[in-house]
Amino acid sequence: MISFSVYAFEEMRLPMELLAAMLIFLYPFADKKPHFIPKAIVGYIVPTLLSLLYFVIFGINKETPRLQILIVFWYLLFALIAPIYGRLCFYISVSDAFLFGGLAFALQNFVYNIFHVYIATKLFPYIRSTLIVYIICTAIFTCIIYYIVYILYRSVLKTNNGIIIEDNFKNIFTYSIINILIYSSLIYYQAVLKHGYSVFDQYAWTTGAFISLLILLVQYNAISAMIYSEKTQIMENMIRNSEHYYELSKEHIAIINRKCHDLKHQLKVLRTVSEDERDAYISEAEKSIIFYQDLIYTDNEALNTILAEKGLFCREKGIDFNCSVDDVDLSFIRVSDLYALLGNAIDNAIEYTTKQTDEKLHSISLRINKNNNFVGIQISNPLSYEDNLKLSNIDGSDINTTKSDKLNHGFGLKSIEYLSKKYNGNMEYFACDGVFTLQIIFLLPDITIT
Repeated sequence: MISFSVYAFEEMRLPMELLAAMLIFLYPFADKKPHFIPKAIVGYIVPTLLSLLYFVIFGINKETPRLQILIVFWYLLFALIAPIYGRLCFYISVSDAFLFGGLAFALQNFVYNIFHVYIATKLFPYIRSTLIVYIICTAIFTCIIYYIVYILYRSVLKTNNGIIIEDNFKNIFTYSIINILIYSSLIYYQAVLKHGYSVFDQYAWTTGAFISLLILLVQYNAISAMIYSEKTQIMENMIRNSEHYYELSKEHIAIINRKCHDLKHQLKVLRTVSEDERDAYISEAEKSIIFYQDLIYTDNEALNTILAEKGLFCREKGIDFNCSVDDVDLSFIRVSDLYALLGNAIDNAIEYTTKQTDEKLHSISLRINKNNNFVGIQISNPLSYEDNLKLSNIDGSDINTTKSDKLNHGFGLKSIEYLSKKYNGNMEYFACDGVFTLQIIFLLPDITIT
């Protein structure tokens, strides 16, 4: 004989498991709202207690078809607490709240069918005879399944900065309907279809578990595709912007070239004037011109533009910019892509270096060389003692952006990696002996890209 306390626990487990599932999806995904802990606790306890109203409304008898239909609407209405709970505790869009609400219900339903319907009811029914044993077994099984799903989804969700689907009428309407359809399909067969069909009732748990698992896997692939598409679009926009900035930089460098050429001849004329102060001024101006001319390293116009622009900026900021460029043909990389790749790599080094107060750390080294059929690019900068300790064990995926605009600026290294792979290359970074190094190696193609 099953006690009432067991029936009460079985009704309370829906909001308990559902809201716990919502937390494991949203915790690595979105920023928490102020007063998160009290909101999460109160939002968890209140629906759990309200679930006991089930017995006031329906009693314990669940066998009549008419009552089964009413129970469908009860669970359907009750399941909508998941999106509300998500919006209460996290900064997420309404569309994302419905998306994760459906996922949370699918995960909860998977646990319900595997454990409550099959293991605890059919396979080992004695588990339900003792409430404490039933609760402990439920908690252990649920934690194992939830942890597996958390690990699976965390790697995808933690990289997307709290938004997958933006709010507009179309998205909100679409995902609210999808959410309701998921709820309805998972509830309907349990409460209605299995009534009076002994064969279906015997294997209903397999159908429910399969549908739930299918939803989790399909949505995982869909979310991964949406995130990948968004990141690719952002990186492509960055590359297109780089092409525009390259053209502007090329024009600016060309103007400076002409001005320096004219100034050089003007200074030669001024040399004829025998005034000490003017000679001192002329000498200083010539040093500046010589410095700029020394920045032109190669026959590659795009590379010269990048090095000149970054070199002048480093000089202005008091950073030693040391370059060593072999006679390397980089024409297999499109101009805009080369500008984006080297520009991002050098900018990352400049950003770190300018934040350091120790002048010994104010240096950046760039080396481009060829070895057989490979072209190597290395950008290095010294690290502070603290940062060297933090980064000594990095594996190429642990560095996060420190900039405030994470959605756009967090793609610096990712865009470099994207462009490296685009041209059959490989990017890696490491810290060793107080120096951080970003290294890109390309396999030279047989056909040059124009």
